[in-house]
Amino acid sequence: MFVASIIAFVRAHQEFAYGLVLFAALAEALPVIGVIFPGETIVLGISALAATGAVGLLPLLVVTTIGAIAGDGISYWLGRHYHRAIVETWPLSRYPALIAQGEDFFQRHGGKSIFIARFTPGVRAIVPLIAGTLAMPPARFYLLNILSALIWGLTHVLAGAAVGASLVLVGAVAGRLMIFVIVLIVLFSLIIWAIRAAVRRLPSALAAVQDQLRRWAQGQDTWLGRQLLSVLDPTRTELPGLVFLGALLVGSLWAFMEVMQDVLAGDPLVRTDMAVFQLLQDLRTGWADRIMVGITELGDATVIIAVALATLLWLAWRRNWRGIIYETAAVAIASLFTSLLKITLHQSRPHPFAPAAATFSFPSGHTAVSMALYGFLAIIVAWEASRRWQLAVATSAGLLVAAIAFSRIYLGAHWLSDVLAGLAFGLAWASLLAIAYLRRSPPRVGAVGLGGAALASLLIAGTLHIEGAHTLDMQRYAVRTRVQTMTRARWWAEGWQTLPARRIDLIGGLEEPLTFQWGGNLSNLKRTLSAHGWVAPVPWSLQSAFSWLLPHAAVLDLPVLPHLESGRQERLVLVHPVAGDRANRRLVLRLWQSNLKLGPSRTDAVPLWIGTIILERSRRIATLLTLLQTVPDYDGPRQALATALGPHRLALRGPGFRQAGWDSGVLLGPAP
Repeated sequence: MFVASIIAFVRAHQEFAYGLVLFAALAEALPVIGVIFPGETIVLGISALAATGAVGLLPLLVVTTIGAIAGDGISYWLGRHYHRAIVETWPLSRYPALIAQGEDFFQRHGGKSIFIARFTPGVRAIVPLIAGTLAMPPARFYLLNILSALIWGLTHVLAGAAVGASLVLVGAVAGRLMIFVIVLIVLFSLIIWAIRAAVRRLPSALAAVQDQLRRWAQGQDTWLGRQLLSVLDPTRTELPGLVFLGALLVGSLWAFMEVMQDVLAGDPLVRTDMAVFQLLQDLRTGWADRIMVGITELGDATVIIAVALATLLWLAWRRNWRGIIYETAAVAIASLFTSLLKITLHQSRPHPFAPAAATFSFPSGHTAVSMALYGFLAIIVAWEASRRWQLAVATSAGLLVAAIAFSRIYLGAHWLSDVLAGLAFGLAWASLLAIAYLRRSPPRVGAVGLGGAALASLLIAGTLHIEGAHTLDMQRYAVRTRVQTMTRARWWAEGWQTLPARRIDLIGGLEEPLTFQWGGNLSNLKRTLSAHGWVAPVPWSLQSAFSWLLPHAAVLDLPVLPHLESGRQERLVLVHPVAGDRANRRLVLRLWQSNLKLGPSRTDAVPLWIGTIILERSRRIATLLTLLQTVPDYDGPRQALATALGPHRLALRGPGFRQAGWDSGVLLGPAP
């Protein structure tokens, strides 16, 4: 009741909530006040109410970011205006240890301390002040201030909203949200790791290869040796960077060709497409949909053109005409190439869109153009930046493009292969343009100004575009079910064969045969099987997870490992002990919902479920660990299930489907 009252008050006084968040984010960054004021807690707490609809997620992001920028900006201005005298004045004079800690932190990390301190308790509220007293250049400070505030605001608002959603949502929705958050954390962690590894380790590896080639060429009195020596001249300081870009070009071009070949040949990547699509559609929630639609709108033509125009104007002001030509080519050619390839290949999207030309899928134009533009800008900005800033630039651009790419898959606008091809082509095109641009000693672009123009235009144009298009785009990208209807009689006679014969895992691999199809309500099936000894498995918990480490754990005391079928999660899992062997073996039934419904019409149809029945046997490793193995016998478990069903039919797929332990039979029930 108390929580409900808070939600009702905030919903009725949203301006109070936004003002409080703005003040909390600002106070969090002020000297002394930020140490004792619970600003972070207030931001997280009010953000948690976004899941209830009491406050809007986008306004929270805006006011949190503005408050964080203003707080650091005030601290920096105080330090720059009053210099050392500010830290010798009350109340700062009462906290000499805090001042010393902030100065030590700034000395150790230099300019990047502004970014790091934002996420470091203790020094968060003092480092901007120290930066001002030590006369850090304003342009550098505000670039770091804005970038760190954006990330800080995004992470805290989304974290608070995720907590609120997990408390508000129940059952399957909460589970989907948890899995979705885990998927994002793993995905973006891998992206950050890959970027860091590429920026830090690949140049040294390429330098070693370059040295080996130079030594070999020095011993060759041939035309090839002389050409290599001229190319690998160590006095050319730009050579390592160009070699790095060349490696990116070759690798990404190879990846694009491999993906396109798999799509055209119908290789397992196509099965992976469907599995990933089904997985993400099952994970969709309204809260996550709003976030993903906003992110995908950052890749719309309106925002891309705005960012391109802003950066082109900066280059024009710098009289960098060659940069203007190359950046224009990055966007125009990427857009033209993807459009022509779509029209040529006619690959269908997961969900159709209007107009008709937009129904073609391969490759993803959003992804390719975003990668080409932001990739090219990141390369030429990083070219002028110090090594420690190159990683920050590459990571920021990489995460932005990755977020846009992931949103296209999540919303069902593209298949995984479309996005992979778009990323590969966009990176290859950006690398090629960058090589052509940088190899002739181009004029300086003004990295801080160019990066600032790109970031400012992205924020302004992105916010305005999201505000104007979000409502319609939520309808455009709404969940659409790909369900077909079939009569029971047709399914019973022959339609069952249209469903997959074997389970498909998340990477497109073919797993155990699908030996059971059930048309109707799962509660009826569960009630029927319960009368014959089938029970729900032990739920996953900390205690049940530790059961795997017990030396004498009974197989029925172990939770069932989850399996995906074409990306779908199980909707029903039941287990049954094997007669006379309760401790070591069990039968496991798993059911997934298919894309088929049975009935005279879609409104009167019931879902059709497909499933597996397998025999699991426990195996102990050194008496300390219990493992479960699937016994390659699918006919026996299927027969055990058949004895518990009412009227049913055993249908055979034919000799082409037979394998060891499976006679190609599929159990159908109940009878029409």
